[in-house]
Amino acid sequence: MNTYEREYFVSRIRSGFLNLKLGNVKVRVLNPTLEDEYLSNEIFMESFDQARSDEIMTQDEMFDWMMDRGLWSQENEDKIKACEGNIEKLKVEIFNARSKEKLRETARTYLRATEKALAKLQAEKDELFSKTCEGLASQDKMMFLFERCCFVGSQPLDFKDVDISDLYYQFNQSQLNEKQLRELARNDPWRLAWYAKDHSPLFANDPSRTLSNEQKGILIWANMYDNIQESMDCPTEDVINDDDMLDGWFIIQRKKQASEKAKSELEAKTTNEKIANADEVLIFTDSKREAESIHSMNSIGGDVVRKQRIAKAKQLGKATDFDFDDRRIEIQNQQRQMFKDSTRR
Repeated sequence: MNTYEREYFVSRIRSGFLNLKLGNVKVRVLNPTLEDEYLSNEIFMESFDQARSDEIMTQDEMFDWMMDRGLWSQENEDKIKACEGNIEKLKVEIFNARSKEKLRETARTYLRATEKALAKLQAEKDELFSKTCEGLASQDKMMFLFERCCFVGSQPLDFKDVDISDLYYQFNQSQLNEKQLRELARNDPWRLAWYAKDHSPLFANDPSRTLSNEQKGILIWANMYDNIQESMDCPTEDVINDDDMLDGWFIIQRKKQASEKAKSELEAKTTNEKIANADEVLIFTDSKREAESIHSMNSIGGDVVRKQRIAKAKQLGKATDFDFDDRRIEIQNQQRQMFKDSTRR
């Protein structure tokens, strides 16, 4: 983004309104008031209830219906989860390969392809869900809210002869995405305004009006970049300015914190000295989330051993200690040590 583009978008965000063109007329879209938001939520509830009375399916019902008729499948759900997991892995790879350009850019190419595949799958699913009670109610809510926010001069826009869907499409197309907001939040002229926020207001919003999505987004990222700079493990400027690398850093930090928290909780539970000093601790859990939390406490080597044992058990159907390579080597070493000790005696 060029300097003049950043200046334009920052001034637009700070102004608290957005100009749209309707022929020769300039339509000003203001941020909603709290009253607007309350009334729009009423519209959602009324629209949802009406859809239910018209026997339109909810999202949960639509999901079951699609699965029954083969319009959607568990395989598609698994693909979405796999794409999300691969995106995280690729971002971590990009961060870890930050000094190896060829490897980093190869991972970035795979990342863009995976994001594209995920977006396609999600769009297919969203298209089917748009005709549910929630989808129809959300559409009615947004149209009502948008209409309440459109003005010509100081007067509300008369939509009697106006196609609201065309104007709303123009509004949506003008909205900045997360990547653009991140770039604005870490550069001037926003950073200058951010540093002076205690002396000069960031936004020129009417006090009765709420923050726009763009205003909320740039505030979130401005705070995020401040927190990064204050971190003990603060990454370099090259990482901060590269969204993919920074996301990889975020993921690593999140997993590290989760592992430390889980380890701390485990240590509190395993006060028994025998258990605390054991090489391995077996913990039973009732949920997948708890299992993932426990797995996160393994070291890299421990996680490799765990996966190898699972693979061996699946291969054999059932397994004993001697079927696992790491345990067989460990037992053999113990036997050799016992033999050496007995020989010395």
